[in-house]
Amino acid sequence: MASGDHKAHFMRIPWAATLLSKPNTITRVPGSRTPKRSTEDSLFALTLKSSQTFDACICYYKRPGPSDDRIQEVSTLITIGDGLNGHPAILHGGMVAAILDESMGILQSANHERGHLLRVGKGLAQGELPPHGLGSFTAYLNVRYLKPVQTPGSLVCTARYTRQEGRKEWIEAVVKQFVAHGEDESEEVVCAIGEALFVEPKGSRL
Repeated sequence: MASGDHKAHFMRIPWAATLLSKPNTITRVPGSRTPKRSTEDSLFALTLKSSQTFDACICYYKRPGPSDDRIQEVSTLITIGDGLNGHPAILHGGMVAAILDESMGILQSANHERGHLLRVGKGLAQGELPPHGLGSFTAYLNVRYLKPVQTPGSLVCTARYTRQEGRKEWIEAVVKQFVAHGEDESEEVVCAIGEALFVEPKGSRL
């Protein structure tokens, strides 16, 4: 599914269209959905990329201002099939944890790219994308499961920074689904909350 097709897919879902239509919203397909020769991101770019797993995926965030040094919050929309269930019509808890972790990684990637572009603007770096090997790693992930994630269906996972100390960054992410009540109303259901610590390897910062 091409980038424009992903957005068009979610624009046909009323609650998702409302989120994507907010002013100054940037939308993009996460880089982790693109297969790479190195096998990086192969879980989400290949294994979890089908109509039975994660059929469509797009992230969005508020356009940062010129003086903003980082993007504080990024949300990811995912349409899921019924090929990853643990119970009937319920997404496996391990996959919920994977979604939380991935959404946090998407937030990190967006900021690695933004940081690189800011350095390019100052003449301190070159190229459209940051060099490989600048990513951070999950040190721990704590998950609170509150409600089942229903399948098939769509969800949104919003990740935001809560604290930073040097190479350590704490992130919280929330998985939500919207349950329809008639044609025009939907109820927001918080399914899971994740809290994680990400650590950048020594020497990875430019």
